[in-house]
Amino acid sequence: MTVQLTRAKGGARGCGAGRQEGHIYIECGFPPEYPVEQFVTDLPIPIDTKKLGYCAQGITLIERQGVYHVVDIVGAGHYPCAADFIEEARQMGISRKIPRSAEFGKLTRESTLILIHPQAYLRNAAALAPYAKDFACPCGKGHSAHEPCAGWHWHLPNADHIDLTRKIPSGRYTVFPLRPGHDEPELSEALFMQVPISNLTVINNKNGQTNPQSLDIARRAALPVFTSHL
Repeated sequence: MTVQLTRAKGGARGCGAGRQEGHIYIECGFPPEYPVEQFVTDLPIPIDTKKLGYCAQGITLIERQGVYHVVDIVGAGHYPCAADFIEEARQMGISRKIPRSAEFGKLTRESTLILIHPQAYLRNAAALAPYAKDFACPCGKGHSAHEPCAGWHWHLPNADHIDLTRKIPSGRYTVFPLRPGHDEPELSEALFMQVPISNLTVINNKNGQTNPQSLDIARRAALPVFTSHL
C-alpha cells in the first residue's frame, strides 16, 4: 500500500502539552482513517539499547546500506503502553523533537524513524494467551495469542471506562483487557514501529517569528522543512 504522507498535527500529546518554540521536530503524518498498522513492527523486535549504545534521551543516528535512520526511544513515563503511542499516531501523526546538535545533513527522503518502547515485547505470551479475549493480529499476519504479536499492545493496557476504552491526551481508543487470574506480563524493550519521515518542522516563537538558526539547521537535511505554531 502506498500513502501520501501529510504533516503531523500540533497539540497535546503524551509527551507534553504542546511542541516547544524554536525547536525542530521530525514528523510523519497520515491521512484520516489511514491504517497505521502498516508501520507497526510485527513481531516486535527485542532490542538491547544499552548494548547498542542508543540514547535514552534524544535520538541516535544509525546507518544501514548507506542510508541514515533516526532511532528514538519512546519513554514509558509518557507512554506507558506502546498502543498509547500508536493510537496517538493514528489520531495526530508522529512529531518527535530532534536535538539541534543532530547531524541533519545525513537525513534524506529514504531515512526512516525507528521507534523503540521499553515494554513492547511480551516474553510470556503463551502463559497469558488463555486470558486474552478476541485476540487478533492487527497487521494481518495471522499471529496467535501464543506469540509475542503486536496485538498484545492492545490487550495489556487497562481500560479506564466502562466501554473498555483508554484515554490519552489526543482522545480515546479501544482496549481488550485480560480476563482475571493471569500471570504478571513479562515485558522488555523492543522495536515496535518504523515510519517514513514526511518532513521536519521548526516551531515558531510565541511572537510568530521563526528561529533562523533552527531553520538553517533543519534545512541541512534533504527533507521538506516547514514552520508552524506550537
